[in-house]
Amino acid sequence: MSHLPFDIQGKSIAVLGVGRSGLGVAKLLLSHGASVFVSESAPPNEKLEAIGLLESLHIPYEFGAHSEKVLHQDGIVVSPGIPLDHPILQSAQKARIPIWGELEVASWFCQSPIVAVTGSNGKSTVTQWIGEVFTKSGIPTLVAGNIGKAFSEWVEKTTPEGVVVLEVSSFQLETIETFHPFIAVFLNLSQDHLNRHGTLENYGRMKARIFENQTEKEYAVLNGEDEFVRFLTQSIRSKKVFFGHSPCGEQCGFVHEGKLVLRLHGTEEELLPVSELGIPGDHNLQNALAVALATRLFGVNKEIIAETLRTFRGLPHRLEWVRTLDQVRWINDSKATNVDSVRYALGSFEAPIVLIAGGRDKDSDFTVLRDQIQKKVRCAVLIGEAAEKIEKAWEGACPLIRANSLQDAIHIAREQAQPGDVVLLSPACASFDMFKNFEDRGEQFKNLVWSLT
Repeated sequence: MSHLPFDIQGKSIAVLGVGRSGLGVAKLLLSHGASVFVSESAPPNEKLEAIGLLESLHIPYEFGAHSEKVLHQDGIVVSPGIPLDHPILQSAQKARIPIWGELEVASWFCQSPIVAVTGSNGKSTVTQWIGEVFTKSGIPTLVAGNIGKAFSEWVEKTTPEGVVVLEVSSFQLETIETFHPFIAVFLNLSQDHLNRHGTLENYGRMKARIFENQTEKEYAVLNGEDEFVRFLTQSIRSKKVFFGHSPCGEQCGFVHEGKLVLRLHGTEEELLPVSELGIPGDHNLQNALAVALATRLFGVNKEIIAETLRTFRGLPHRLEWVRTLDQVRWINDSKATNVDSVRYALGSFEAPIVLIAGGRDKDSDFTVLRDQIQKKVRCAVLIGEAAEKIEKAWEGACPLIRANSLQDAIHIAREQAQPGDVVLLSPACASFDMFKNFEDRGEQFKNLVWSLT
């Protein structure tokens, strides 16, 4: 175990939130001698399973609100979904009570080197892809973080011989103090979560905190073609390794004569032709370069890297083919919760597109898609709370039709699509106005599409 920056033995720690990461970190702290108190703002009838677990562990708890009890603790661990300007956390900051996130606390107990991945788009795909390369190379690998497996639930299984691959969000990076990965990957930066961070600049600064505690012996794998990424990483201490379509530094990954090439430690090596990548799209070419650099820097054999780049088939809800019906391809891209993801999606198809978009707005500027909508989209079917805002942004760019539900949208899309077209669910919005999460939205879309006859 690494040296703990905060001696938790015998200390009282409040954990805010009973999601996967909240329960995971509560158990972790308890096992290391802390006195844990859990506070959740949701009513108890919505969290019966969590209550059962807390009672079995004899952890005291409160539901329905975060009370003053939270302020009677030696430290607070906060869920990524709770912003630091929440009143209870503002009071805690005034009282100088330490506040950490689950990512920070779990990292205190990690014995493996960490490869951490952040960015606005592609995080989950790259995290899983890197994990597959390590697994195929025989290295004991934990893939966790924002990808759906709580780091704190699994951290005690880590060993010095293994590796941890983490998907890391801006929300998680808000609350780090000592977290420092051996390799940190910054894929890209575009409009997202502005309802939380306010401006693109603030959002970008949170993302760049992934490099904050790195040393000169550690690596930053960076998108050399993203001006925001380059600007935000000007003064970091770690060794910069860039990726892009063209060579962009002494250490980099790029494309030459249709092949992926790595230039590292003074030598160049070809990996495989771009045409052999397992998942299509220019954005996945960039993702593949990031994967290759991160794993090669770690020492993985280049043949294993190339083979995994060929065989990886991507993740659900990311440009996922569902079925072809009446010569129309149906594609589930429910994970596209921001405008830049939709830009990537629209650029991945040559055929005319019937687009299903909308949901809960994240203070996005939908007008940036207008030119692409005009060129690529036969018709856009709009759903959810953001439908009116999107309609105003795209008015005149293509025919726009409002739908009352996802089922309604699918029937309209089927009527509008012609043989050879693509029907693409790529919402550019969060899902919480109509669904539990983007996975729920994607699964419902797939089920409804398969019910078509």
